[in-house]
Amino acid sequence: MNTYLRLLTLSGGLLMVGCASFDSSSQFNEDVAKSIKERRDYVQVVTKSITPDTQALVGGDIVKATSHYVANYSTSDADKAGLASSKLITDVSFFKNYQKFNSVTINGETIDLENIRVTSETCTEHCVTTQHVAFPFSPDTAANWPESNVRFIFSTTGGGNRVQFSIPKAYFTAANEEAARVVGRRINPSVVANRSETNDKVAQQPEAMVDYWYQKANETDRNAFADWAFANRDSNDVLPTTQSQSLQMMGYWYQQATPSSRKAILTWLINQS
Repeated sequence: MNTYLRLLTLSGGLLMVGCASFDSSSQFNEDVAKSIKERRDYVQVVTKSITPDTQALVGGDIVKATSHYVANYSTSDADKAGLASSKLITDVSFFKNYQKFNSVTINGETIDLENIRVTSETCTEHCVTTQHVAFPFSPDTAANWPESNVRFIFSTTGGGNRVQFSIPKAYFTAANEEAARVVGRRINPSVVANRSETNDKVAQQPEAMVDYWYQKANETDRNAFADWAFANRDSNDVLPTTQSQSLQMMGYWYQQATPSSRKAILTWLINQS
């Protein structure tokens, strides 16, 4: 009995230390970003950590896990080849007699996990090992993920232990949208719009981006944008600063539109009423 209580205390202590900012029940918004770095040819978004839902498929359960996303967004098609891979990083803790994970299966593909830090160990009466691993996960893959949750499986050598992790797609979508909100047209808009058009075509169509953000806006913001767009159809006035991301982005893309595109947007707005 005392040993069982000590195990509960150990597990509880691990869960309290470095508690993740989000879990599967969270509402994801612009606060998902921990940091945003702008560079000459790319933008990097590092998210706050999230506690994935986990399920042991083979073998025992893990003690805990936290993940965060490091996403790199190219701002130049010419430099995409040299852009560092975006990565999902996970710290996974398990009791010492548990084998270490060496591969991940995601989207039907199995790849080796990258150990990004030396495996650490914490001991009281029982020892818990924490493995720090990562695997590539691009913003395009996140934007086009077909399900509401991104699921992946960590496996040990020989498959003696297999654990499924699940993170809401909305967590990654929020990172993409935060990048777009901060750097505007520097971000490849197809990542945010999640459309099938080519990057060049989408970049040349502000009306497509207005459509995208219009669909995400509430009725009040839609009406506010329509009133402002018609009032500024022949001017380059900037939309007043607002707390609404959707309204701000509609204003931004309207400003980028050519006169002919503005006419198309205004005609489209009339048809929405």
